[in-house]
Amino acid sequence: MTQKILFICRGNSARSQLAEAIINRDYSAQYHAVSAGSHPNKVDPRTLETLSRHGYSTDNLRSKAITEFAAEQFDYVITLCSAANQECGVFENTEESLFWDLPAPSTQDGALFEGALSDLQKRISLFSMVHAAPQESHFDPQVLHKCLSDQTRLMITMALYSEIELSVGELCDALQESQPKISRALAVLRNCGIVVDRRKGQWAFYSISPSLPQWATETLKQTLISVAPQIKAASQLLHQHTHRPSRHV
Repeated sequence: MTQKILFICRGNSARSQLAEAIINRDYSAQYHAVSAGSHPNKVDPRTLETLSRHGYSTDNLRSKAITEFAAEQFDYVITLCSAANQECGVFENTEESLFWDLPAPSTQDGALFEGALSDLQKRISLFSMVHAAPQESHFDPQVLHKCLSDQTRLMITMALYSEIELSVGELCDALQESQPKISRALAVLRNCGIVVDRRKGQWAFYSISPSLPQWATETLKQTLISVAPQIKAASQLLHQHTHRPSRHV
């Protein structure tokens, strides 16, 4: 589902028209854009010439007043000049209001319309990247950080990272936690893709998922440093037990 963006500048003659055209050609799979002005004038001919030179369609571009969109809801309203930002204030019908203060090319030499287009292309590219959802094939960083925010899940993850593979009973001994609590935490970690399990007879052994991306394993490595004293103590408790389950297949 595409998200709706309203670009606003005072005259709706240059910057907001450029932004509208960029979004609707280059980011149409993610967004649909319209533009408007607090004091709309006709679209600057140099805006149309610049867009045409770069292969953008100008057929549907026209100057519009903000009041034309008063009844519409937008995901983002992006104001492109300080004058419009002061005059319009906060646009109520939006999830999020942003302010990009870009110089007005219409008050400068006509050649700077090229610069305005380039600046907007770069800004919109960064905006799109920041707001892009993680790809399904990638591990969501929010998942890792949310899981590690719980103390029990954090210590289990660090123990597994340190010891390579442990059973539920071994984790109970090492972390001095009850079996139900360890099992519940392991279930969350497994469902999130942070740990995997394998079975050998009556035993289930848990380890860090080998499919974690490098940035995630590096995060675990650095986190282990911060909890080294606790993990060292857990390791000593673990290795006090001589009757540990065999891992031989």
